[in-house]
Amino acid sequence: MAIIITTLVCVLALVLIIFVSRYRYYDLDSWSGVLSKWADDNGVSRKRMPRYDEQSLLKIKELDLSNLELHSLPEEICNLTNLKKLNLSNNNLKALPKKIVDLKVELLDLRGNGELSLGAKQKAWAREIKEFFADSLVNLKD
Repeated sequence: MAIIITTLVCVLALVLIIFVSRYRYYDLDSWSGVLSKWADDNGVSRKRMPRYDEQSLLKIKELDLSNLELHSLPEEICNLTNLKKLNLSNNNLKALPKKIVDLKVELLDLRGNGELSLGAKQKAWAREIKEFFADSLVNLKD
């Protein structure tokens, strides 16, 4: 009986080690600093940006960056893995970060970004979003 319990404990420990090793580690100081600098450089009000502490940053579910005349987004925005609603409407975006496809958003609004171009992976990703809004220029059928 002791051998079975020891074996079971070892298996559980191994599973825990594998789980922990796969946990996505974030260098919060680094990428939240990038988001903060990006917000400052682009005139994004701190009221529109999330607070930069671990508990709130990783829990963000909605982000409204509409009507800010943004020309780009930092790649670090893709680390907001709990994001469900992302409003980027009425900006001057020409492209989205490549890793944006890693987000599991349920709503994405890209309307009013006239020169926006999406890559093939981004188009496939956008097709899967429950509520996707974009101008007719963003063609998802390619």
